[in-house]
Amino acid sequence: MTTASDRATPARLAQSTHFARNSKSAVLAVIVFAAALAAGCGQVNYTSPERYDRGLVVCLSGAGGMMGECDRIRDGLASGGVDRAIEVFDWSRGDVLSDQTSVANNHRMAAALARRLESYMTEHPGCPVHVVGISAGTGLIIWALEDLQPGLQVEGAVLMASSLDTKYNLGPALAKVRDHIYSFGSPVDPVLSLGVTWAGTVDRGGGLAGGLVGFSPPDTASDADKNLYKQKLSLITWWPGDWVLGNTGTHLGSTSPTFVRVRIAPLV
Repeated sequence: MTTASDRATPARLAQSTHFARNSKSAVLAVIVFAAALAAGCGQVNYTSPERYDRGLVVCLSGAGGMMGECDRIRDGLASGGVDRAIEVFDWSRGDVLSDQTSVANNHRMAAALARRLESYMTEHPGCPVHVVGISAGTGLIIWALEDLQPGLQVEGAVLMASSLDTKYNLGPALAKVRDHIYSFGSPVDPVLSLGVTWAGTVDRGGGLAGGLVGFSPPDTASDADKNLYKQKLSLITWWPGDWVLGNTGTHLGSTSPTFVRVRIAPLV
């Protein structure tokens, strides 16, 4: 037999509903907090002090610097086991055509990059240094290497979809690396074949982009420079099998984190 005290009153129902809603809100808040905490814990601090003690990798974007290419490169390197500091060198002024054609400004930024590399090598003698960049950013890499103080060398460099002229003399830059300069290119890159052919290479050389057809020494190169091409330059051409790694052969294809993890991280 149900008594009056057992029957749910409107007030009790309201209290029960209110409690249930508050409980659900509290549980939801805990879930959201836990998810945010997990996401924060999953983020990599690419410039922690302990990473700098192991070495440095500097990444450069292409012209415009707005396509997230450095983020993808950095994530791919880290997932590929690169445990050194990974910096992004912000050289772009945010305009694709201006970045591609402003030789004087690009050389100024390249000089600033050279000073940054020198500063790190002075503070961390013996630690490996690599420079990785794409498209117009590869021009700054080469000029920065050329500008390093005599006697200083980085471990190596990676050029991706380079918009430097195919006949640009890489000899002086090759002399500033201990290992290799690796150039990843694609003969089906539409930006290099159409856009750069129209706008001109980042060095204003007037020829085709090295990331499209590869690099070869100019006729005026010295025998020493030509030997450096043989010893320290490695040309890596896209092929359809790279699709499985996320690299479709397009201009930013080589920045696929999976491709970077599998093909580039082992070089760095």
